[in-house]
Amino acid sequence: MKAIPLFGGGINAYSSAVSRQRRLNCFFDTRQDGDKAQVIIRGTPGSVLFVTLPTYPIRGWRQVNGVLYVCAGQAFYSVTTAGVVTALGAMNTGTNTLVSMADNGVQILIVDGTYGWVYTLVTGTYNQTALNTAGSFGRITADANFPNGATAAAFMDGYGIVNRPNTRQAYVSGFYDFTLWTASSLPNYFTKENSSDLLVALDVLNGAIVLWGAQTTEFWQNAGTSPNPFGRITGATQTWGLAAVYSRAFLNNSMIFLGQNPQGGVQVMMLNGYTPTRVSTSDIEDLMASFSTIADATGYAYIVAGHPMYQINFPTANRSFLYDSLTNLWQEVQTGTALLARHFGNLGIAFNSQNYIADSTTGNIYQLSTLNYTDNGQVIKRQVASRHIHADGNVLGIAQLWLDMETGIGLQAGQGSAPTITMQVSKDGGRTFPITRTASIGAVGQYLAPRVLWRRLGSARDFVFMFTMTDPVKFTIIKGSASSYSEPQP
Repeated sequence: MKAIPLFGGGINAYSSAVSRQRRLNCFFDTRQDGDKAQVIIRGTPGSVLFVTLPTYPIRGWRQVNGVLYVCAGQAFYSVTTAGVVTALGAMNTGTNTLVSMADNGVQILIVDGTYGWVYTLVTGTYNQTALNTAGSFGRITADANFPNGATAAAFMDGYGIVNRPNTRQAYVSGFYDFTLWTASSLPNYFTKENSSDLLVALDVLNGAIVLWGAQTTEFWQNAGTSPNPFGRITGATQTWGLAAVYSRAFLNNSMIFLGQNPQGGVQVMMLNGYTPTRVSTSDIEDLMASFSTIADATGYAYIVAGHPMYQINFPTANRSFLYDSLTNLWQEVQTGTALLARHFGNLGIAFNSQNYIADSTTGNIYQLSTLNYTDNGQVIKRQVASRHIHADGNVLGIAQLWLDMETGIGLQAGQGSAPTITMQVSKDGGRTFPITRTASIGAVGQYLAPRVLWRRLGSARDFVFMFTMTDPVKFTIIKGSASSYSEPQP
């Protein structure tokens, strides 16, 4: 019998007849020595509850000196590595907008689209205002030149930097003092100047300030001038801007973001030096084009098993996707068993040498874990759809379908004590899957008895196979193949 490989790297988007492939809550892991297979399929991390904040949703966070500082609802909290939550202050602005945070080691700066807020970590040594007492939290009011309405904050070379809304201006704080925004009795700012599109966000990356516009991106550096020390890096401006302000994330010593160019194209891009490089595929771009809006997208990054991952969520569209920068492959992620849904993670951060995510609707903070096979108790649906198995239009008969999986990994009791995987067959180009069969993957310790195998699947001109597992156990597919009865017949 002729063996036919099952899996490829596509995603169902433009047409099921072109590709019906799907990887849901799983990713390809390349094996350097190719011991049993060059590539295996393994499950994405589950999540376990770390702490629940009294207010929600979680709007932004920052790790400083081993403590996690979080804005949630209208409150500001500290969270220790032991999960001890302390309320530090209150904000009287909206509860649903995301915030941006920066720190200078002395203070934390928060901008929420309405006001600016400062939490002082240690007693200030520069401009002595009420906010410069250790443990104090409050709104920036002492300096009338602070640009209220700022939505992005960053820190570089001793200075805080925020955007002034609906302008091209970036304002600069006093030296190690987020309460001071005046230099020589005038506001201290610089202007995104290479193009007329407005400044919508800013970041600091590898010693350069990234000024994000809606259509262009500029890069600035510390030029040592006074009173404003920053100058534009000549020749570095790019004709790509931000399509979604909160889609940007730091990944691989660079930044990844949902970008748009003046011609209207929307793609996921990663900075290569100063140059944005496309990392999305036509499949992902077709899916994004079908959404009613992409402006509300949020993104965050983490590393799992050596794979630097970027997750982008589309709240209105109710979808989430995961980009693996090691393999350059995309997959879907979601929470629950719905046909299509988003993942409940909305923000991500590295804290205490672990990866944490914030729930999009509650005050829950979860730790990502490759050893946990639920999303805080909710079922994780793992699903893989195959390539089109065909013989150039000829009739093809499938004698057997086989998955080499890790078996004998059942739980001691409850769901998962007798784990199974479901196989569905489509013979109409991946449009419908009327045939469903189930196979055991073995109770705990049952390593040899179960063979994940299905026989006598009939004949067709085109097969697509879909495999689904919802049991909370380890998910590993080492390889899979289908065997034809004979050489194809016309």
